[in-house]
Amino acid sequence: MQDKYQIEIDEFRERFSDFQDQRIILYGIGRYTATILNGISDYHFVGLMDKDPDNIGKTVFDLPILDAKEAEKKGDLIVINTSETYWNVIFNRIKDIRIPVYYKNGERAEEKQEQRRENPYRHLSKEELYQRIDIADVITVDFFETLFMRRVCNPRDVFKLLEIEFEAEWQQDLSYTEVRNQAIHDIRENYTFDELYDRIIELTGLPKTFAERIKKRELELEEELLVLRQTVAESIAYAISKGKEVFIISDMYLPKEFYLRLIRKEKLSIEEDHILISCELDRDKKSGSIWEWFRQKIGKHSVLHIGDNEKADVEIPREYGIETYQTPASWSLARQSSIEGVTSRITDLYTSLIMGAVFSELFGDPFSLKDENGVTVIANEETMGYCVFGPVVLTFLLWLLRKGEHDGIGRFVFMSRDGYLLQKDFLELCEALGIERDTCYIGISRQLAMTASIETRDDLLDFLHMPYSGSVSELFEDRLGISGVDAETEEGAIEKYVGSYEGEIWENINRIRAEYISYLNGFELGETSAVVDLGFYGNNQRFLNKLTGKAMPGYYFNANLSEKNENTRHQKMSACFQGMDDPTGQNSQVLKRMIFIESFLTAPYGMVKEVKKDGTFLTAPVKENQKHFDVKERINDGVKRFIRDVAEKIERYRVKLDIPFVDAFYGLCFDGSIKYSDTIKGSFYNDNAMMNRLESMLFY
Repeated sequence: MQDKYQIEIDEFRERFSDFQDQRIILYGIGRYTATILNGISDYHFVGLMDKDPDNIGKTVFDLPILDAKEAEKKGDLIVINTSETYWNVIFNRIKDIRIPVYYKNGERAEEKQEQRRENPYRHLSKEELYQRIDIADVITVDFFETLFMRRVCNPRDVFKLLEIEFEAEWQQDLSYTEVRNQAIHDIRENYTFDELYDRIIELTGLPKTFAERIKKRELELEEELLVLRQTVAESIAYAISKGKEVFIISDMYLPKEFYLRLIRKEKLSIEEDHILISCELDRDKKSGSIWEWFRQKIGKHSVLHIGDNEKADVEIPREYGIETYQTPASWSLARQSSIEGVTSRITDLYTSLIMGAVFSELFGDPFSLKDENGVTVIANEETMGYCVFGPVVLTFLLWLLRKGEHDGIGRFVFMSRDGYLLQKDFLELCEALGIERDTCYIGISRQLAMTASIETRDDLLDFLHMPYSGSVSELFEDRLGISGVDAETEEGAIEKYVGSYEGEIWENINRIRAEYISYLNGFELGETSAVVDLGFYGNNQRFLNKLTGKAMPGYYFNANLSEKNENTRHQKMSACFQGMDDPTGQNSQVLKRMIFIESFLTAPYGMVKEVKKDGTFLTAPVKENQKHFDVKERINDGVKRFIRDVAEKIERYRVKLDIPFVDAFYGLCFDGSIKYSDTIKGSFYNDNAMMNRLESMLFY
């Protein structure tokens, strides 16, 4: 049971070996610090620091909690000994202190320079657009990326998906994309859809019936990937309500029937003869010919055109006396936002499908980027689920599904409490893909699994000596259910009170084990079952296998797969968000910020302490994460909607998962690039009922 903590102790020794004789102050009073202080006695720790000013002057782990001035007097260096999630926040809080500050990975803490950007879209607003509509006689609107947007980052990705279908069905050495490009080169500038496919048939000799199927599929795929930009649609409805004549003007080869179908589907009141398409008129926006023609057609009436393209929708129509209002595309907004850095990494179909959906959610409203510096804001819980956790959860579940197929897994075992929502998301994925997979959800916790696995007095003492930041009496109550222990604090107190309460202790352990094994046997877990968990050392998998007598493999977000983790020698473990060259996941952003996933993927009840054979859970009291469970459910609604929007395309086309990209994007979501609402921030807490009774907010 001590292996996990020994690894952390050994790493601290290695990273701070040069400072062994210096006066070290640890920032943090939680489990990490308990581990270090319990395991290292030959370093000179002189004090602690904490964010809560009310704790200054108190003693924890027999060390005083110091303020900055006292720390400067008593210490030679400070080690921020917390989850990486907090490092930058903590350092910014104490960056003016006059002694060196290090992170617990051994790196010297340095202040990051904030990059400021000029946001060209900050002055745009729905109110101003409505004012411009009020003074115009006629309104024209662009279609693609203005009224509707695609859930891919590049329109050409539609053809990449189509090519997969084409090549799978045709099964000959013929590149659909190359043929299509050649056909476009051969025909007139403002070609129609029919002209394009007629030329493709001429170039390839494809049977007309087959070409018609591909042609039909292209229209279906375009429609599947398009989503209405609600704010723009509302402005058009407003214009119509004010008696304005509204036209769609589009540079496109797709037939008018395609536009009509989408317009009617969304109940937009635009007449068929008011849909003006370049291929039908043989005029286009980019050359200005359609604007010249329309200006003559409309006469002296004042016109306002609404569109996204700086050149074709803004600059050129103005040359023909047409007023314009820019409604930037979601991609353009992303490129000017605080998450701009991710755009250069969108290089394949997977990243395009993932981020196409994210951008449609974040930047579907063309007026969403109002912050002067382009800071991206997530104001509601469902959007957070869709954009932040959606890509991570979907990627993990797709990896799980594919890995399970490869390994012959027949049943996925989701475990409390992390698996409560995760199992629901997995079933949502299966429904979206039209498949069935066997799953179950079992009550478990590290404390319960370890308690039920205790067989000897040494096992018991190991369990009790695991890091804990409360009193001995609290330890006995929390871990063993023994109340009323009036414990002393001298060395040997744990062993002393084990002796005093040994009969009651073993009675509790034996009862818990018997009930729990009876409960587990009811699941009839087999060799083709697999444990699903967030991570990290695989102890729950180990103890579950011990209690059931099985050898179930484990699938994790992250896991310690190094030789230092003894569990890897006795059980099969696989991890999603880390490469073969990163056995501990130390480079994974998901692992570095796992604390947010742990807070989100909770259940509406406290830590499971016992499970009766009839399946009744006996749990610890609910904490803040559970008190805010309604928020977590709304976040998960966003995750499920993301799965429904994206998963089917990825699996239909067997798109290769780009796990490193999703890992990097998740890290960006918590590096300060995104602002979250107070409701969201107020629902995320860190707690570890097995290690202490403390709770702390994650956003602080």
